[in-house]
Amino acid sequence: MKSLFEIYGWPLTTLFSACVALWLTVLIVAPQFFMAELSLRFEDRGDRLTKIVNDLDVLYREKGTKEFDLENGPACNTMGMVNPVMTNESSCTPFGEEDRLRVEQQVHEIEDRIQSLLVEEQNLKKIKAQQFPYSIRNYTAMTGLHAWTLTKTVAFSLIVTLIALAACYPVAYAVALRSGPVKTGILFTALFIPYAVNELMRIYAWLTVFDLHGLLNTLLAIIGIASFASDELIVWYRFPGTVLVVLVYTYILFMVFPIYNTMATLDPNQVEAARDLGAKTWRIHWRIIIPHTKPGIAVGCIMTFMLAAGSFSVPHIITRGLQPKWFTQLIYDKFFESSNWNLGSAYSFTLLLICILFIFAVMASFGVKLRQLAR
Repeated sequence: MKSLFEIYGWPLTTLFSACVALWLTVLIVAPQFFMAELSLRFEDRGDRLTKIVNDLDVLYREKGTKEFDLENGPACNTMGMVNPVMTNESSCTPFGEEDRLRVEQQVHEIEDRIQSLLVEEQNLKKIKAQQFPYSIRNYTAMTGLHAWTLTKTVAFSLIVTLIALAACYPVAYAVALRSGPVKTGILFTALFIPYAVNELMRIYAWLTVFDLHGLLNTLLAIIGIASFASDELIVWYRFPGTVLVVLVYTYILFMVFPIYNTMATLDPNQVEAARDLGAKTWRIHWRIIIPHTKPGIAVGCIMTFMLAAGSFSVPHIITRGLQPKWFTQLIYDKFFESSNWNLGSAYSFTLLLICILFIFAVMASFGVKLRQLAR
């Protein structure tokens, strides 16, 4: 901070610090705090209070339907809505006196039930307000299939990370230490061109490969393994490997560039000296290149794992519902299909904690510190 004051002066430094603090608070700290707080509030949808709310909703609709019937006649109403065919007054048949009295009595009974439920609702809310609002029931509710979905997502994300590392390390080595400026430029251009296209467009492009009548089945039909005429085709969407391939392709740059950036800072003379002393290639990598590249490998693994674990579009688009859901799809369902924000927040926070634990595990495994990752 002192060096910032010396370089930029106190006005710019203060403005910059305030903007960073605002950004951290509004975009990171506040949403995570809200999500954590919401995840600790258990919403029991099978309790008496929830049933009262649902019953009140039904009774209000029933009361409105009967009041509409009293005013316009039963022929004007179908399933609680105005009949679009019978909209003029001549088509509305009024009630007889006996029917009117009967419906009015039903309305009074519904009003009495509504009033009784409102009183019970207020009493239950008072009791609930006196109870401690926080618990870990949203977290303990994640058992069975949901726990298996989380385990599968984490395992697949680890596999994606390992595949990306195995594919990117040789590429980064070739670009950083084995290529001249021209070849390096060509390789980087080849890596960058696909990523100039929107991520969703790149994912949809893979559908043309894995589709029932896509590129893979077309090639298999040419060599006689598949047949379009008899519908003997392979449904690639059913194989988990399709998601892994697209995830690796989608996030591979986040692995290759950190490795390349750290590997490019290695003095080539160290490699040449080891080679002159008779060291084998694998030993040069194990004793010189990999130790020097550890911070880049750690950053690449962290970024790739977190992006893969948090991916929604790839498994949602590629699988087309023919494979078990990714954990992010489960979180989406809790938020927007079930409207259970409390449980969705708990699931989201669980995934966040796993990603944080993965960061520390990678740092410990590679023996790197946070300051080295930030370089």
